[in-house]
Amino acid sequence: MITEAIRRVNGYDHDAYTYYPVVIVGAGASGIAMACQLKQQLGFDQFRIFDRQAGIGGTWWINRYPGVAW
Repeated sequence: MITEAIRRVNGYDHDAYTYYPVVIVGAGASGIAMACQLKQQLGFDQFRIFDRQAGIGGTWWINRYPGVAW
C-alpha cells in the first residue's frame, strides 16, 4: 500500500528517501493556504512545501513593505 512507503523525516537527511504524494511549490500566501486547507478540510498531512527562499511569505518575505504587517 502506498501509505506504507511514506515516513516522516525530522530534519534534513539528503540520503533519506521520503515519498510525498503532494508537493506544494511556493511558501507564499497561496502555498500556505493550500497546506492549511489540505490539513483542515481533508485531514491530510502528507505533503511538503518547497520554496527557493529561506523563509516563508513569498513576495512578503523578499520585499519589506514599511508600515504593512504580514
